[in-house]
Amino acid sequence: MRGAGRYGMGALAVLALTLAVGGCGGDECVDAFDCRDKGAPPEGQAYICNADNACELRTLTPVPEEDAGTGTDAGTTTDAGTTTDAGTTTDAGTPTDAGTETDAGTPTDGGTQVCGGAVACRDQSIDELSLRTNIATGTIVEEGTTSGQFFTYMDGRAGGLSATQSYTYARFTPTGLVKVEIDDQSALASTAWDIAVRRSVIRVNSGVSGPSCVTVAQTAAGTTFDAVTTVEPTATFLAEAYFTANTCELILDGSGINSPATALATFWSYNNCLVMTDKVFLLQLADGRHVKLQVVSYYEPAAQAQCNSSGTLPAVTGSAQYRIKWAYLP
Repeated sequence: MRGAGRYGMGALAVLALTLAVGGCGGDECVDAFDCRDKGAPPEGQAYICNADNACELRTLTPVPEEDAGTGTDAGTTTDAGTTTDAGTTTDAGTPTDAGTETDAGTPTDGGTQVCGGAVACRDQSIDELSLRTNIATGTIVEEGTTSGQFFTYMDGRAGGLSATQSYTYARFTPTGLVKVEIDDQSALASTAWDIAVRRSVIRVNSGVSGPSCVTVAQTAAGTTFDAVTTVEPTATFLAEAYFTANTCELILDGSGINSPATALATFWSYNNCLVMTDKVFLLQLADGRHVKLQVVSYYEPAAQAQCNSSGTLPAVTGSAQYRIKWAYLP
């Protein structure tokens, strides 16, 4: 699990620059995301991609609590080496009514945008999330539908570990998830998509992630997919808020590798590989309909089963090839 300390983008600006371990050698990285295979950094340290395009492990100087921004520890993670907290998310305002459509004029969390309006922190999103201008080649395939439940394959490989392509974008429809052919930077101004995957990051279209109104609520730990038959009135739906309001500092997941703290971050935990938590999420779509969603696997099914049971992986894992179970709720 993540360390107790919190390190924001401000912390990276005051790196102690005390080199703990030499670079990995060679032209092995473009940004910190490419260093995810180095494993979990020690507490208080982070992998960065230096000017020689090599991964380095550096010591971080913690930001004092009052300067640490408004982030939470409930973020997403990279492909390997770090863990997420099954924990909390940012307070994105009041819960929506489980049976009513979202108000198109209601501000999202932290005042980052008005739903349907311009997305805040656009330039920071492009830089910090390495948003691309080429459309992902990954496919989306419905692999099985039973009694209104969908089992969808989403290819989030994005050209490889360095993510040379955009996220794979999709929208929910009565016949399954449908791919939306759009690039990352165009997606920041588009309401055509609902959900997007790339490597180990899943985003929804709201808040700082996009101009739509797709919000997320988490069910209680241990809740099974079949047990969710309706939306509880107490469900709290949150917009994406992985940048601080006004200052646009990236809110991290606490792993030290600069991953954004997205609303669906807790779909996995770490045990030498990405173990699925089987957490059931509730999504409120822009039209007011609700979806229950569970990430079944991140690796190919056989590799995921091995990871879940033993914390080990075979030589070929098929990472970033999602299987997602979901269904509309009444």
